[in-house]
Amino acid sequence: MLASRAGWARAGDQSPYAPRVRGTEALSSGASPPWGIIGWVGGLCWLIVTAVTLLSLPAASGVPRGTHVVTAQAGAFQHLLVFLAAALAYRIAIALGWPASSRGRARVIALNTLLALAVVAFAQLARLVATGLLDPRPRDAHAVLESWALLLQMFLPPYALGLCATALVLVAQRRQREALRAAELARAHRAARMAMLSAQLQPHFLFNSLHAISVLIDDSPREAATMLARLGEFLRHALASTQWPWVDLATELAGLEAYLAVQQTRFSDRLRVAIDASPDSLGVFVPSLLLQPLAENAIEHGRRGIEPALRVGVATCLSGGRLHITVSNSSPRLTHNLLPAQYRHGLSNVEQRLAAAYGADAHLTIGPDSRGGTSAILDLPLRRSAPLAARERVPA
Repeated sequence: MLASRAGWARAGDQSPYAPRVRGTEALSSGASPPWGIIGWVGGLCWLIVTAVTLLSLPAASGVPRGTHVVTAQAGAFQHLLVFLAAALAYRIAIALGWPASSRGRARVIALNTLLALAVVAFAQLARLVATGLLDPRPRDAHAVLESWALLLQMFLPPYALGLCATALVLVAQRRQREALRAAELARAHRAARMAMLSAQLQPHFLFNSLHAISVLIDDSPREAATMLARLGEFLRHALASTQWPWVDLATELAGLEAYLAVQQTRFSDRLRVAIDASPDSLGVFVPSLLLQPLAENAIEHGRRGIEPALRVGVATCLSGGRLHITVSNSSPRLTHNLLPAQYRHGLSNVEQRLAAAYGADAHLTIGPDSRGGTSAILDLPLRRSAPLAARERVPA
């Protein structure tokens, strides 16, 4: 009997239904403020804009004594102080958010305007700290307006650019987190659906097996006891599959052999089984209990043929970067490929599990076999490990 090389997919303690979110935590009440983003993104934008402004200011060595012109060195220190005030204003502006209602948005726009004007007004105090001088000239209304126009020209563009850049980075990060969360939830949903569909197979198979054992009890008690022991072996595999939605192919084939052993006990010389698995395919992960309904379908329909001994074969190989699995029987031979609408319970279950596990990237074909009889061919993408949302053990 085939032994598993990689075993069941190992798990952590967290439930697969709990979504993971990677990256920076969402900005909400109680979350850490994004000072890092404000410092790097807002500071970089501020530096780029203010560098152009500072290049037009004279150096300290070229300024006569007694003048009140702001030098490049003093201007740089002034811009640094204003940026520290702008960083605090950025944090307040980000906390305000962007409400859905028109009234709320108007309020946010007004508050952001006041914050920008407060930062620009702080530039006067920052100039005093940077130069240590006050302009002694009298200030009439025209001079005040000129002073405010100069401050707005110097400090409003870097403030607005830094705020917009910081907000865009935060929005991009939030959308990335939402996309990751949606992907994790989708994978968790597929894992849960696969476990549910796998569990649906067991009552169906168990009913058929118990019925066969009840028939053998009177005719052949020894065969009934053997079949019951092999049924227990398969049920251990089947019950484990409800906790691990993905298994390596070696483990899947080992469970399939346990199932086929039950059927061989049931049909004796009227059933011959052959499994041919390429070694390089045994480590590929597939949904658990994927092959059992295909083998059951091959046996149940093959018994209706005229051959005295039904031959059932299972072959696996890697080709073109994909996994190919063929489950075939020697009779009867279909005249054409079946349409999905013609699938019954077992094949429909396989089709649904493939859609849940791989989306549109997996294909099931039921049709005439080139050597006679009928074959079910699975064309699957390679999975060298269990998908992330399926690595945790499904709660029993």
